[in-house]
Amino acid sequence: MTDGSKDSATVAGGATPVGASQAAAAPTAPAATPASPAPVDPKAAADALAAFEAEQAGAEPAPAAVAAGPAAAAAAKAPAPGPAAAKAPAPAASKSITGGAPIKQPLAPGAPVPVVSFKGVTKRYGEGEGAFTAIRDVSFEIPDHPGRGEFVSILGPSGCGKSTVIRMIAGLTPQFPQTTGEVLVDGKQILGPGPDRGMVFQDYTSFDHRTVLDNVAFGLECQGMGKAERNDLARHWISKVGLSIKRDADKHPHELSGGMRQRVAIARTLILKPRIILMDEPFGALDPPTRSKMQDNLVDLWREQSPTIFFITHSIEEAVFLGDHILIFSNSPGTVLKEVRVPPPEKPALVTQRDPKFQEIVWGIREIIDKLESSNRAGD
Repeated sequence: MTDGSKDSATVAGGATPVGASQAAAAPTAPAATPASPAPVDPKAAADALAAFEAEQAGAEPAPAAVAAGPAAAAAAKAPAPGPAAAKAPAPAASKSITGGAPIKQPLAPGAPVPVVSFKGVTKRYGEGEGAFTAIRDVSFEIPDHPGRGEFVSILGPSGCGKSTVIRMIAGLTPQFPQTTGEVLVDGKQILGPGPDRGMVFQDYTSFDHRTVLDNVAFGLECQGMGKAERNDLARHWISKVGLSIKRDADKHPHELSGGMRQRVAIARTLILKPRIILMDEPFGALDPPTRSKMQDNLVDLWREQSPTIFFITHSIEEAVFLGDHILIFSNSPGTVLKEVRVPPPEKPALVTQRDPKFQEIVWGIREIIDKLESSNRAGD
């Protein structure tokens, strides 16, 4: 369940326009006149390879870079060639994560400024004896990692303020602004909703009078993009989230199942390429088989687009499968009780959730949640 009142359709589902992300192309070395290979000292080559591997520690290079790396390092240590210079290898492209590719390496160190930070944040409604405190003294930081954003799962008892936290990040009233403390995105105070943040709600938020195609393209329409261009992009994202362009693009929301409507909401958010995606129990109303498929689809999309995702759920299994960073909240008024780091998913949900190591993590967190809920029922 979400905290506060339901938001208008203009905000729902990431409809706020957003700027497209940019990617810089890797430079290429200038071509040179072919020449005979320079002689290579075996010891110098081995030393260069060791230095190359040390430099790459902590990042998994792309396959092409792995093949080129030793040769490039050896060439750097080799004696200078003759009058005709040997062709220099192109620098290795920066690592990118594509959909479906397992993430096996640890996250690279974060940049100095976190993507999101809460500093002693409290939200209180009303004054005097009738005042209600939703969250109290919440503090956490989500680092800005090169290459991909973190997937942050948020767990906690009902009413502990989970939705309050992500709606503050979104800049949505009445949760925003906070009563005390600081909520920062990229080191800057939040002033309200922005194009760098998209939100997917638990409730189905598609426009009933619009087709799937028009719903997905809505944000681009708000940006002023031409109809032909935005519809082409919308068809691309309809396919990306697992819907059929031929069968589903011209349907209206009432003709779709719950899972299909949530796919539309996710496509409407991702088409705008937000830096931060906020998801408030988006799969809570889905049946288990559909939920597992949606989890796998979301992981693939996250790897491909690499945003920072905040994902609220009451399912511990879902939180552990999707997240690589879990925030566990206390009873109301909520505060961060514990932060847990878990390995990112490498296999489909149904396979991963049968793994003994996965179950061990789940049961450890379940003990914490059960104690919190028992304490809440006892009135402690």
